Amino acid sequence: MFSDNFDASAGGLNVVPTGWTVIDGTVDVVSGGFCVAGLCVDLDGSTGDAGILSRSFALLGGVDYLLSFDLSGSRRGRTDDVLITFGTSTRFFDDLAGSSPYTGYSLSFTPGSDGVYSISFANAGGDNVGAVLDNVVITSLDGPPTEVPEPHSAALAALGLAALSFTRRNKI
Repeated sequence: MFSDNFDASAGGLNVVPTGWTVIDGTVDVVSGGFCVAGLCVDLDGSTGDAGILSRSFALLGGVDYLLSFDLSGSRRGRTDDVLITFGTSTRFFDDLAGSSPYTGYSLSFTPGSDGVYSISFANAGGDNVGAVLDNVVITSLDGPPTEVPEPHSAALAALGLAALSFTRRNKI
């Protein structure tokens, strides 16, 4: 359904990744030793004011969704607190060590009704050294939606097949 490894974004300090929003501060789109490959996001930006990275999605009520992402420590020795929100589900990382390697995490959410819901990643830093995020993916645990023909479409198709059959019989 959705996947972003941030490689399509412009890299740089205090840069908002393509398709995302950042409120209440900044994030950095970085590369090199911070990322496994390509680009990733330092959730604490470079202004001394950590931003909240978010993105919204239209989701169907009653469908189980899974948010998965890779998160590592700052790689610069400091610990960070990080809050991840997906709809009404949350996951909190208390004192994520700066030496923590990239680890895959997940968070599930089932909307009660159709609507627009958000994911957000908030680093409680403010020291220009934040946890690092990569490979954000949202999938539907219920599988891809199945197309069900509308009743009148099915009736028209049946009528068409009957007419074809009648025409063939008259030619024989």
